[in-house]
This record gives sequence, structure tokens and C-alpha cells, in this order.
Amino acid sequence: MTELRTDEEQAEALKKWWADNGAGVVTTIAVVAAGWFGWGAWQNNQQQTGEAASAVYSQLVELSAKPAESQDAAAKAEMQALAEQLKSDYSSTSYADFGSLFIARFAAEAGDYDSAVAELNALIASADKGPIKYTAQARLAAILVQQEKLDEALAIVTNIPDPAYAPQFEETRGDALFLKGDKAAAREAYLRALGAAQELGINNPALQRKADSLAIAGDA
Repeated sequence: MTELRTDEEQAEALKKWWADNGAGVVTTIAVVAAGWFGWGAWQNNQQQTGEAASAVYSQLVELSAKPAESQDAAAKAEMQALAEQLKSDYSSTSYADFGSLFIARFAAEAGDYDSAVAELNALIASADKGPIKYTAQARLAAILVQQEKLDEALAIVTNIPDPAYAPQFEETRGDALFLKGDKAAAREAYLRALGAAQELGINNPALQRKADSLAIAGDA
């Protein structure tokens, strides 16, 4: 026959268990509660950070979209500050990468190609495969052409990572080949760029003029 504990024995057993384990239970509940509320606070913080970064980015895009002739020294300084703010204050968000792209762009526009190259190389090294990385590669190759580092530029655009970037990569390939004196290959690259652009619904008159100028010169 199974021996059943009396109410008194069960009460005594419960008291002993609580004495031995009660503190641990309270601690566990406290840790779980803190973790739960901590996670909620973290989520709220991430949302607030993303919204703040988005606001800075929108302001930067709006300013940079204005005509170049209307951008005085003060406006350029403000855009530079906003780009650097994205990179430093919102490093945990994707907006930091956009900040880097703008920083490189501003450096290139100012003729500081070395700084632009350094910024883009750092971004390429840290970014995952995707639009940010491919955009940085395309811009880096274009700047290397400006520096007449043609073989380095060609090495970047040899493999097109995504069809959406074919127009940019092929045009830069054409620019590099043209400067190397291979006009026939340059025109072929321009034509491939035009075909890729048309497939994407993009009209690029400047690119068309590059291809046409080589045909007119009889270098096709």
C-alpha cells in the first residue's frame, strides 16, 4: 500500500524545498523578467535608432539632389557632416554604408580621389554581397579610371555581380579600354552597356554618344 504523506508532512517538505531553492527561483524569475523587458527595450531602441538614421539620410538625399550650382560651401559642409553622422552615430544600421558612399562621392567631386578610393575599399571589404557592395565597386572602378589606373579598374569590372549593374560595369570597362587605346573593344563594351540598360528600361544618351563616336571614327 502506498504510503501517503499527511498535510503536515507536505507542508514541511514544501518549507524545506523553499528554504533550499526559493532564492534561486526568485533570481530565475527576476532574470527572465529582466531579459524580457530588456529585449523589449532593445527593440524599441533599435526602432528609434532606425527612424533617426532614416531622417538624417532623407535630409542628406534632399540636399544632394539640389543642382550643383546652388550648393555653396555651407551646403557642402552640411552634407559632409550628415554623411559622417550616418557613419559614426548609426554604425549599427545600413544607413552607415550609405554615409560611406556619400563621403566617397563628395571626396571624388572635390578631386580627392585617394580619399574616395580608401573609403570605397573599406566599404567593399566590410559590406555583404548586395547593392551596397556592388555600387561601391562600380564607383571605385570609375574613380580608378579617372586616376588612369586602368588595369585595376578592369580587374573590378571583369565579373558583373548582378545584371542590374551591367550598364555601369560595362561602361566603365569601355572607358578603361578606350584610354588603353583599344577602341574596338571599348565600343563593344559600350554596346553591351547600352543593351543592358535598355533591358532595364534605362535611357543613357551619354553612353550612346560614346558608342556612336567610335563608330563614326571608323574604329568599330
